Amino acid sequence: MDWNVIVTVRAGPGHEKAVLDGLKRLGEFHATDFKYVCYGHVADPLTLLEAVATAQQVGEAWTQHLARLLPVERIFAFHAEDFVERLKEAVTPFAARMGTGRFFVRVERRGLMGRVDSQAAERAVADHLIDLVQARGGALRTDFADPDWIVACETLGAEAGVALLDRALRQRYPFLQVH
Repeated sequence: MDWNVIVTVRAGPGHEKAVLDGLKRLGEFHATDFKYVCYGHVADPLTLLEAVATAQQVGEAWTQHLARLLPVERIFAFHAEDFVERLKEAVTPFAARMGTGRFFVRVERRGLMGRVDSQAAERAVADHLIDLVQARGGALRTDFADPDWIVACETLGAEAGVALLDRALRQRYPFLQVH
């Protein structure tokens, strides 16, 4: 698959089709084998974010069915056995953009049930980033209530995409929210 955006849709009949129809003018989007989860590819993720925000502001009907839209910065393939190490590699560049502050890591796993432990991966990646930032003289701490950054990982089977979402981006585009 060629993707740099993952979209989750609110449950309901016809919702996925409505969201896909709404997004088709903004890039190439497709349904996945996972219910209410779509993927897409766009040339410019920031342009996509602005277009979706505008569609919400003017009340385009399809946007009411959009649960979350997340552009990802890096994509990687993995096997269950090497997921954590591959994820650490993928997020290592994020440490240079993170300074002293609060963050958390969220892994939204689809597929590989019982073979990938999302919470263990989140802890391992958080520790990795804390160590990297500390080595540069910074200090990170985990905070789920009021983070400066969220490291988001979304898997689709044996592929994963990662993004670093700062507070300003999340405030500007509420549909980026990761819980």
